[in-house]
Parts: sequence; C-alpha cells; structure tokens
Amino acid sequence: MNPSKNIFLLDSQINFSEINWSNNRDSQIITFDFDSHDALNKKSVSHLISDTFLSKNELLDIQKNAYLLSDWYKEETLEENIVYENVNLGSLIQAEFINILVNYSKRFLECLNIIRKFGVDENYHCSGLTYEIMKHFSVKVEKINDSYDDSLFFPLDSLKIKIKLGIKNHSTELEISQNFFKKLKKLTEKSSIFLSNKNIDFTQKNILISEFNTLSYESLFSKIPEFKLNFIFFNRRQPTMWNTKTFSMIKKSGVIVENDYTLMNSEIKKNIKNDKKNIEIKINNIFKNANFFDSFFSINGNSFWTPFSSHFITYFKKRALEFIKEIQLTKELLNKFHFSFILLHSEVGPNEKILLQLAKLKKIPTFLLQHGLINDSVDAYDHNVYHGVVPIESDHAIVWGKVNEDYFRHIGIPEEKIHTIGTPIFDNLKDLNSIDSEEGYVLLATSGPTTAVTFDLTIETIEKNIETIKKIAEIVVSHNKKLIVKLHPSPEEYDPSKILRKINPEIEIIKTGNIAELIKKCILFIVIDVSSAIIDAHLLRKPVLSVAVWRTFPTAVNTDKSGLPTVLKNDSCAVTDILSFEKIFYQMFNDDEFRNTIIKNANKSIQKYISFPYDGATTLLTFLEKFENKL
Repeated sequence: MNPSKNIFLLDSQINFSEINWSNNRDSQIITFDFDSHDALNKKSVSHLISDTFLSKNELLDIQKNAYLLSDWYKEETLEENIVYENVNLGSLIQAEFINILVNYSKRFLECLNIIRKFGVDENYHCSGLTYEIMKHFSVKVEKINDSYDDSLFFPLDSLKIKIKLGIKNHSTELEISQNFFKKLKKLTEKSSIFLSNKNIDFTQKNILISEFNTLSYESLFSKIPEFKLNFIFFNRRQPTMWNTKTFSMIKKSGVIVENDYTLMNSEIKKNIKNDKKNIEIKINNIFKNANFFDSFFSINGNSFWTPFSSHFITYFKKRALEFIKEIQLTKELLNKFHFSFILLHSEVGPNEKILLQLAKLKKIPTFLLQHGLINDSVDAYDHNVYHGVVPIESDHAIVWGKVNEDYFRHIGIPEEKIHTIGTPIFDNLKDLNSIDSEEGYVLLATSGPTTAVTFDLTIETIEKNIETIKKIAEIVVSHNKKLIVKLHPSPEEYDPSKILRKINPEIEIIKTGNIAELIKKCILFIVIDVSSAIIDAHLLRKPVLSVAVWRTFPTAVNTDKSGLPTVLKNDSCAVTDILSFEKIFYQMFNDDEFRNTIIKNANKSIQKYISFPYDGATTLLTFLEKFENKL
C-alpha cells in the first residue's frame, strides 16, 4: 500500500517559514493566490496553481452563479424578516456580496476539484478559509496555523482610499483606511452649517442628487443658479466638500447639502437603537430556513452552505445593522422635502437601492444617469445589470449619446424611458487647450485586475496584466519618450508603482486627480483594454492605443470581436496585443497617415457617443426644468 501524499494548500495568509514540508515525491504544493505563487517562485519552490483545477467553463459558471446567488433576498419566504421600513435589507449588500461570492465560490470549487483529483485519503495541510472548506470534504486535514483573514467577507472594510493632500505644486498622495476616511468625511460634513439656503424658492422643483463626485460635475453646479430648480445633495459614501474649491462650488451653486448634521435627531437615534434589537431577532429567524439556504447556495449541484453559513450570517448581521441608520436618514430626507425627481449614478449601491425602494413608495420619479463608458455588447448584459448601469428599477435613463440609446433599446428598455441628452462630465474639456508637441509625453492609464471578476482572479490574467504594463513601459522608455502613468482611481485596482520604478525611476506615477488634464498634453494615450477616459481623449483629439489583456471580456477573444464595446470595434482606437505593441507604437509616431486616420475615426465615433458635447449641464438642466413624468 502506497503511503499517503502530503498536499500543502497555501495562500498569502500563511507564514511559509512555519511550514515543515519535504521536497520528495510524497509532497505536493498548491497555491491559491498570486502572492503565495509569487513568493514560492522567488524561492524556486515547485508548485501547482489552484486555477489549473478549474476549466474556463467553470470560471464562467462561477461568475454567472455569483450574479444569480446575489439575488437570494428575493425569496418570498424571507420577506417577512428581511424587510425593514419597506426596504429589503438583503438587496443592499448585493454589490459587495457578488465580490464575496466570486471569491468564495472559486476557492470552494478549486478545493472540490483537488479532492476529486487526489482523493480523500491524502494528507491535506492548510489553514483559514481553505481549511474550513477542505474539512467539509475530507477528515484528513491538518491546520498549519490559526491565522485567519476575514477580508474576503468584508472586502469594502479592507479597501484603502487614495487621497491627495496639499496644494497644486506641493502635494502628496496617501492611502488611508476606510475607518479613517469615514472620520475625515464626517469632519468635512460639519462645513455644511456655513452654507446659507435662506433664498430657496420651494415652489420650484426639488431635485435630489446622491453619490455624485462634486468635481466631476463642476459645470453642472456652475449652471444651477441660472435655472428655476432646487438641488439637494445627499452623499453617504463619498464627501460632498473636501477642499476650498469644492466648498466654493457648492456655496456658489446654492445647492442644499444634507447629511448626518442636518438630518439626525433624537427620534432617529431612538429608532436606530430600538430597531437594532428587533432586526437581530428577525435575522436569526431568516436563517432558520435551513433547507432553502442549503439548496440555494450551491454551484454546479454542490452546496457550500455548511462551511459558508457562519461567515455569511456574521457578515449580513453587521451590514444590516449598519443600514438601519442609512434607511432612517433617507426616510427623514424624503419627508423633509417634496422631491420632483431623484438622480442616481447606479442601481447597485446600498444607498441608491434605499432611495429607489423608498422613492417607489412615494411615487418620486427616478433617473439613472450614465456616468461611465458602458460595454454596449449583448454579451455584457449580465455584467451591466449587476453593476447597476442598466435602468431596471429606475423610471428613466439619461444616456450620453446614440451608442447607449441604441444599446438600451436593443436589450429591451422601453423607448419612453431613454433620454439622450449628453452629460456635464466633459463640459470643461472645451476650456482645455489641447497641446500637441514633439516634447509631449506618452500617457498610460492602467487598470485591473479587480477582485469581483472570476477571470481577474486567475494567476494567468494577473501575470499577463503585469507583464503588459512592464512591456509597455520598457518599450516607451526605449524609444526615448517620457512616460507618465495614471493609476485607476478605484482602491481595489492593481498598483504597479514598484515595477515601474524598477524599469525607470523617472517614470512619473500619478494616483489621483483629473486624467483630462494629463491627456491634453500627451502625444499618445495608451489604455489597458478599455477606459472611460477614451472619451476624454477623443474629445481632446488625442490618438488612443488600446492594449488587450481582455481581463473584463473573457468571452471577447473571438475574431469577430463579439463582446467588445463599440469604441474598440469602430477603428476609433488602435487595438493591439502586447506582441504587436511596439510595431503599432512606432506607427503612431512615424506614420502620419495611420495616426491621422485614428484621430479622424475618433471624431466620427465621438459624435455617436456624446450628444451636445461641452453643453451637457445646460442640456440636462433644461430637460429637468421642462420634464413632466408621464410613465
């Protein structure tokens, strides 16, 4: 009888120095994330990667299944205990829960397939989440150590926020924790007491805007005083004012700012305190329905509820209790004003979902405003719906131009719900003088991989993304071009700063700020896959080179380009992979006909992407002033 094999299942939470493995035929090491894989590579330790135990179809199944499972709250038998003040508490976690489900399901299916390959008789050594899952499958599991990281179940809590401190020429960029960010945000909200709203005419339409970036809508705020409209600004996840510029913008606009300091009162505090006890009891009742949860939380016919349940219950309780305050404040706000409309950027954020559900009760029309480049392919339908950019719950949609108008019609959104009136986001580009000179720089906008997309979690995609960024930087520098790299603003996106500084310490890396200011002076704009900043570049008449990693388009590698957004199919950007990058890069600088054709095609493209360019604020405000809801 052959002796049992020792199989070590490792992730970045394990201290490798504590492991006593033997380099012989009876040992096998499998890594579950990039950090552990990278650490063993540097030590020249042979190992397998957990991704190799999943097929491409299984990776697709994990993503699709995560979307479906995130709808768990729609189960009718749960309604009595999951609804609070007419808001479904389960719906409010959906965006974050998709992230959790993608990561957990991937780990679960990898462990299941490892057991299927090696069998239950081998000796498995692991810890943390992997230990819990393997214990569910096999009795021959040894815990390496007691380390445990709960960031998988609270991904938003562990994110770092990028902020810029100082003035224009003397500033520094920092990353701060969520808790510290919330404290800073609360401090900034105190400044709302210095805003005077004495001259408000409440016979005019009251319009609520929520979770808007103040600087992105500078042109909108500057135009508001010219219209007979009252705007009420209610941001819960991001600050409304955080420096002298944003404070001045809000003050001059006459916008009413609502927050903790303007809405909280003793009655709300009392309700929050009392209701928390009742909600805990109701949540406990929800999870008594064991049969539903055991059958529902599964993948490919395999239930993962047993190892998953305790974490999910703890997570949901924490979030549900946090949402009580958000619901109470939103109710107070909707009672304080008679709103004509509510404008939102997303249908998936918790605060947006609260507003959407309470607005329906009060019969307040809601508008979903496009705020980024949408993948307008049919293949991206599920991704778009579960990222909240399709008007499923909203009464109306305001889109940038004909491209998205046609897309919404194509996927079945009623024509009367779609309003093509442009956007204020790009208005200020009119005042930016596009500079094009031989001394200009090449601008690279990085992105991904993220933690909410299955393919982005694979070592293959992560390494391909890193190698692509490295190769771009090496080629640009080798051609004696200055390189500036603008990192993606999302705190969960990959940061390649260390790699870039090794290539050339003179590469300038910018983590925050307005990318349009950088695009206007560049001679070439390079993006990884796709970015909303392509629109900025097209408006500023800058050539765009998209380098394919296809991290967000796992089905879009077909020769017919199915699954890609229009902007990558209409020849308005040069599109290449890293193997052909240097050839296309050289053409951009040495083939005037090629470069000018790209810019000419971009000019045609932008006419379909953006209606009323540079006049979005006026168009939007005129529309809102005249609009009468007929749905």
